[in-house]
Amino acid sequence: MSGESQNKPSGPLSGGAGPASATGSTKIERKQLLILLVLSLSLAIIVIDATIVIVAQYQIQKDFRISLKDLEWITSLYALVFGSFLLTWGKLSDEFGRKRIFVSGISLFIAGSIIDGFSQDLTQILVGRVIQGFGAAMASPSTLSILTTTFTGKARSVAFGIWGATAGAAAVLGPVLGGYFTSDPTLTWRWAFFINIPIGITALVGALFAIKETRFKDPKYTTDYFGLILITLGLSSLLFGFIEAQTYGWIVPASEFGVAGLSWSTSNPVSLPLVSIITGLVLLTAFAFYEVRRLRSGRVPLFDFSLLKFKGFRYGLFTVTIVAMGEFGAVFIISIFLQTVKGLSAFNAGLTFLPMAISVFIFAPVAGILATRFGPKWIVTTGMTLEAIALFSMSQIISVANPVYYLYPILVIYGAGVGLAISQLTSTVLLSIPWQKAGVGSGANNTVRQIGSAFGIAVIGAVLVAQISAVGQADLAASAINFGPLRSALATALNSGLSGGIDPSFIASFGRNAPAVLSILYDAITQGTRWAAFTAGIFVSLGAISSLLIPNPKSAQTAKATVVPKTGIRETSRAVSAIVIAQFAITIGLLAAISNEYQSNYFMQQWISQNASPLGYFLAGYVGTALATIVGAGLILWKLVLTRRQSEAKSKPKI
Repeated sequence: MSGESQNKPSGPLSGGAGPASATGSTKIERKQLLILLVLSLSLAIIVIDATIVIVAQYQIQKDFRISLKDLEWITSLYALVFGSFLLTWGKLSDEFGRKRIFVSGISLFIAGSIIDGFSQDLTQILVGRVIQGFGAAMASPSTLSILTTTFTGKARSVAFGIWGATAGAAAVLGPVLGGYFTSDPTLTWRWAFFINIPIGITALVGALFAIKETRFKDPKYTTDYFGLILITLGLSSLLFGFIEAQTYGWIVPASEFGVAGLSWSTSNPVSLPLVSIITGLVLLTAFAFYEVRRLRSGRVPLFDFSLLKFKGFRYGLFTVTIVAMGEFGAVFIISIFLQTVKGLSAFNAGLTFLPMAISVFIFAPVAGILATRFGPKWIVTTGMTLEAIALFSMSQIISVANPVYYLYPILVIYGAGVGLAISQLTSTVLLSIPWQKAGVGSGANNTVRQIGSAFGIAVIGAVLVAQISAVGQADLAASAINFGPLRSALATALNSGLSGGIDPSFIASFGRNAPAVLSILYDAITQGTRWAAFTAGIFVSLGAISSLLIPNPKSAQTAKATVVPKTGIRETSRAVSAIVIAQFAITIGLLAAISNEYQSNYFMQQWISQNASPLGYFLAGYVGTALATIVGAGLILWKLVLTRRQSEAKSKPKI
């Protein structure tokens, strides 16, 4: 027997969330409220676990004696496993029962938390993170699909607002809790993982009593193992390349790589991370072609590319990916800055994010009300614009001298942007597709968010390391202090971007010159943080621009039934063209700014020549900027001419 089956369907009977989904009562029944509480608790520990280690990482680094690169793996590996398996479990939750998969996922998540809490080295904590990520991948899409099939009408918008408030607040409360546990000697950072156990058990008990089983059984479905292998290997290769390029070189080998008897020599013409990135892109391309072919052959794919025909889903996923790269990466690097340069304890560093958390709590529910009246599109765009403004402001205000409280109003603005954007962006993605695809849709939404966060941390971390290296070496060269034989050791530490952290014993070895060394290190970390925040701002601002492509359900529902196809096509074409040109202009401006910095910063030139020498040819003399301008302008012009010809051909009367 196929089709949607449950004890009593609570969602719409067919199609996507059409106009009817925006009507009806906003009242939430008592049992629905209990279900929402269970889902929110589960979502909270899943999201918190992505950020709770960010503040605790400084103590983990000292306890396990690991590098900054290893810290990135602790955060990114969870997101990678989470993102890689979301699509599979999103589909399996539809097929075998959303409640069943949800309960299994939370149970596995608790098991991973126990392993992490008792871990004694990096390997053990990474094993626990993998298990946590797998459990989160099972439970997370089920929370959204259960929510979508439980609530209807305006109550669904309110529920999504509460869900979004939980997700956003959990993301920023994670550092606060992580800081609290790390600073308390009776608890330690291990409670950042142990806290999941009682919350998870409470959610399990609530789920068993409150949630009814729902499913959408598809007789054509068979598990897409080959697709799963392709996407997992592809994403893993990309993430390995982005993280390890900081150590082994972006284009040419910077140092020799070796593991399990395998090695990659510095004599090779290209670096292993570059090969890994290219391999990842090839595998993901193969995944796309394979999934399309699987769909055309009548089999159910891991990712249903046919859903991309819905504009809200297509442009929503693109926007989610870009924004996630900026949001999570920003919290990661600011936490490092607060604990190193500002010398805050883990708890105080976590408290710094409290204004942001409060702002998210306030604005996420408000976003649901505003979206019901004006439509989610403009709420999303407004939220991401506020985020971009906050990040760009942060990149200018952060300094060694400025007190931490200068960041508070900026974090309030940032939290308001997150609260407005995160829930309504998710709502837009899911409400634009048929409700029977809720599991697949929520899986895709969470996949791109987790993948975006993993790569955002990797890319922004790479920017941080590169700038620490360039600025630190510049400050060391300009210093008139004689550091003696220790100068080469300091230069080596700076050249690595302080990937091993700041060792107090190393600083103490400089004796009376220790304050001068700290001054150089703090300036390098501060400038790296500013550039990293600026990079995060670029990602979010591009997401704000791309959100303009998302259709506004409110406008679609209230528009008159007048059919004006030619005008509509022309207006849509102009809007798309304007957005593409705006993004192209921003990209060219960014390339010009980077080229200008490269030509005026000798030590940036030196760093690039050592780690990515071919890149220097494109940055010198604005060669890369000029080439991008010529090629991009040519493509845009060709597209405009082609679009105009197609429009003229369609407008000609048929004989």
